[in-house]
Amino acid sequence: MIATVAAVLVAVLVAGYLLNRPDDRDGAAADSTSTAPSSQPAATPAPSPPPAASIPIPTAGQTVDVGPTPGYVQVAPNGRYAYVTNRDAGVVTVLDTTLDEATATIRIEAGPPRFVTFSPDGKRAYVTVYDDEKTVNAVVFLDTATLKVIRTVPVGTRPFAPATTLDGRRLYVPSHDDGLVEVLDTESGEIVDRVPTPPNPHWVVFSKDGQVFYTADHESGLVTGFATATHQEVARIPVGRAPHSLAVSPDGTRLSVVNYDSNTLDVIDTATHQVVQHLELDLRPQDVTYAPDGRHLYTANVDGHTVDVIDTATGARTARIPTGNSPTSISVLPDGRRAYVTNLDDGTVRVLDTAAV
Repeated sequence: MIATVAAVLVAVLVAGYLLNRPDDRDGAAADSTSTAPSSQPAATPAPSPPPAASIPIPTAGQTVDVGPTPGYVQVAPNGRYAYVTNRDAGVVTVLDTTLDEATATIRIEAGPPRFVTFSPDGKRAYVTVYDDEKTVNAVVFLDTATLKVIRTVPVGTRPFAPATTLDGRRLYVPSHDDGLVEVLDTESGEIVDRVPTPPNPHWVVFSKDGQVFYTADHESGLVTGFATATHQEVARIPVGRAPHSLAVSPDGTRLSVVNYDSNTLDVIDTATHQVVQHLELDLRPQDVTYAPDGRHLYTANVDGHTVDVIDTATGARTARIPTGNSPTSISVLPDGRRAYVTNLDDGTVRVLDTAAV
């Protein structure tokens, strides 16, 4: 009798378990509010491999036809695409970096596209727009998955090269003729602040830790630093004539600026805000960027029709590479293997092999 009762109890318990156990065929948790620890630790994303070692003398590779007046190029954060602004054509050309071919164009109805930057996750691109008559001044938000315009935000006169905060929540847009930086909420498109600068800010970059942003103030001969949290000025650094563009070194210790009218490069210590190197360049340097490994930097010299390569340790120029007619900008893949140079008057992008094979 006892054995029979025990058997019945066991059968009931087993049946109850089978009826009430969670069904995990769809991979869902049995109880989303459960605090029981998982038997498996959460997966940790694999770290990115280090970038390739940059070489002192890059090789000029193929030229890619991208349409008329390619003024600016920016590689997406994942390196898969580069966006090229074609101001006279009124489009952004999408260049597939796995093919080194133009694979799409995005019509910018608002006006001539000038500069472009990406959100940190690469899901959005922000294109500044202005016309020669200064009647159109805007930032166009693009969805990089659909290649569609999300919104167009009117801003101050002649918006130049913008930058996002490290968390992607704010976009800082230099309004050249107004002498200020406009701060946009990237979710709503609302202008949430306006930060006065010395005359004619051309460029915005953030320090590696995001705590300071810098402007290249073209007509002022200055690079100005501001605290990101308060928008208060923290540094005013005299540099060469007509500072045009800025780049922060991968380790965050240096800030480089090319000076358009004096054909020079100034390298600034970001801890002391002092110029620590002053270098001669080819004619009319218009853009500067670092190799991802930090060993070299590159300048696009629009009237020299060249890219200069600088050894960052010594300050020596290691190469001067003809690229095409009127190179205006340069952007490097995150892995450091190739760089892309816009040749404004050729309608092309020149590919440079910047690392050993």
